[in-house]
Amino acid sequence: MMKINNYIILFIFILSLGYSNKIAVATKVKGLVEIIPVGNTDFFKLKPGTILSDGDKIRTGKSGFVSIIFIDDKSILKLKENSEAVISGQRTAASISKKINIDRGTIRATIQKQNTDFVIQTPTSVASVKGTDFWLITDPIIGDLVIGLEGIVGLVNTETGQEVNVTDGMSGTSTPDGIIGMNETDSNAIPEDPSDNQDGPSQIRIYLEGPNGEKKVMVIEYQ
Repeated sequence: MMKINNYIILFIFILSLGYSNKIAVATKVKGLVEIIPVGNTDFFKLKPGTILSDGDKIRTGKSGFVSIIFIDDKSILKLKENSEAVISGQRTAASISKKINIDRGTIRATIQKQNTDFVIQTPTSVASVKGTDFWLITDPIIGDLVIGLEGIVGLVNTETGQEVNVTDGMSGTSTPDGIIGMNETDSNAIPEDPSDNQDGPSQIRIYLEGPNGEKKVMVIEYQ
């Protein structure tokens, strides 16, 4: 058994076993959280420690919450209740070019500095980031709200191509009819992060089997 604190090591190890399409790991899972693995048509219960592949679809129920960590750089995505998203990533060298398609719901993205693309796309907008922390709330009828916590998020309305840069303390809005704007953040509008209420370190165990039948147990500790 190995204790792993460096996700780059985990990324390289997974690739060495031939899992080049593996891009992230589900860490915290609460309530109803389901996954459609790429190539399948049915939802299954998502469990902590599940390794996510390029194209997996995740949805959360009324009280559901899931946190995932990308295995190349420790960037974190958190999906709150009533959310649905497809997690995609293409590997280039030791990095993953990431794209999240979210049809509805609330997501927090804590993104490490990127050498490749990191894009979150909704029915209304595209949010492009290099290294930042923000909330995105999307509704196909109302549109999008991006709440900047740190860094800069480029928010582009797909109907008109208009763009705003959302910064710390500001909130960007984008509507299906093409209106885009930015205002100072109302603190009451910032969603609660369920993982903030969890005290102390947590850990997950990932069980992997190599091409020759060798078994490995990876223990990942995280806050």
